[in-house]
Amino acid sequence: MTYIESYTVHTKGKNGEGYVFSGPSFFSLSFAVWLIDDYTQKEPLGEVRVSMRDENIKAVKNLSGYYTFSGLPEGVYTLRVESELYFSEERVVDTSFYSGSKEPVVEVPLKPKPLYPFPDSATLIRGLLAVETGLPAGVTVKAISKITVCEILEKPDEKGEFVLYFRGPFNGKVDVELEIIGEGIDKKIPVSIEESQSTYVGIIPIP
Repeated sequence: MTYIESYTVHTKGKNGEGYVFSGPSFFSLSFAVWLIDDYTQKEPLGEVRVSMRDENIKAVKNLSGYYTFSGLPEGVYTLRVESELYFSEERVVDTSFYSGSKEPVVEVPLKPKPLYPFPDSATLIRGLLAVETGLPAGVTVKAISKITVCEILEKPDEKGEFVLYFRGPFNGKVDVELEIIGEGIDKKIPVSIEESQSTYVGIIPIP
């Protein structure tokens, strides 16, 4: 029988729960990635791909739900997270920062795309930005409510479709200001929303 020396690293999850990373010693843990669904504050839905951009290095998901990278040469990498249900995210990671760390974890929240399967009870604002020459880069859609003291900031997908989701409870209808901002764009639209309802603001022309 052959015995393989292994490493074990203890850390804590978002709710203080204990987790253990383990594996063969010749594949020492470089760092782990913890993904969070920004809407549910839980693990993401569907298939999620975690890798290093411009390099053929993919993460391995362990039983605790962490995506791990092991045996990486020390250096600076660009982490990329892709999914059909969430917007892509990138993080620059310097592995020297996690050398010898007891909590070598990079936490990445994921923003749902408009096609995300929101529950029927979700409070949403949906709409579509219409442009003739393609959606300018860096466009954001923001909903501001002075009554509930909330500000929701999202971005549209490649088709111009957007969704803003509200997690906090509020009674009855609430008036918010929808603000579309980008290069050469500054448009404001008053919208009335209601808890547990999806409000569609229609097609918004963008000059």
